[in-house]
Amino acid sequence: MEQIPVPPNPKTPASQQEAQQTLLEYLQRTVDALPAGTRLDGSRYVVGDGTNYCEDHPSGPDAPVRVEDWRDIKPAPGADFDAIVIQTGEVWKQWGWQVIERDGFSKPNRFGYAPDGYILQIEARPDPAYPPSLIGSSPCFPGNLRGDADRNPVTIEQSP
Repeated sequence: MEQIPVPPNPKTPASQQEAQQTLLEYLQRTVDALPAGTRLDGSRYVVGDGTNYCEDHPSGPDAPVRVEDWRDIKPAPGADFDAIVIQTGEVWKQWGWQVIERDGFSKPNRFGYAPDGYILQIEARPDPAYPPSLIGSSPCFPGNLRGDADRNPVTIEQSP
């Protein structure tokens, strides 16, 4: 099994809203770096409040949580799905992130580990007729900091 990178400058989010906003910024930067016409669609995944416990067996409602954001990549027609996965990993490397391909996931895949502890992962689907998925997660933060943060938009379009 591959070694999961340890963030050199971890930053614990001060609120759910901060975690969501930082994750949204990373997702926006990612889609902006992909081929023209690409967008991120979260409509299949809009469930819950966006937080999940960090532990398999949380010790109570204040146990650490993280924000997660799950998306389908909607590329322009005719896009090479495997090339999108590989290109995305290269973009994250250009940002100074540690990027690895992990075993146990559909290939190709890339996991990008930001210096501040955020993680983005892009993965080919088991059925190659479907475009890759993209998942982002924040570092863990105290569960009592969960709040009524605004939801991230369902679709993230490329910036003009």
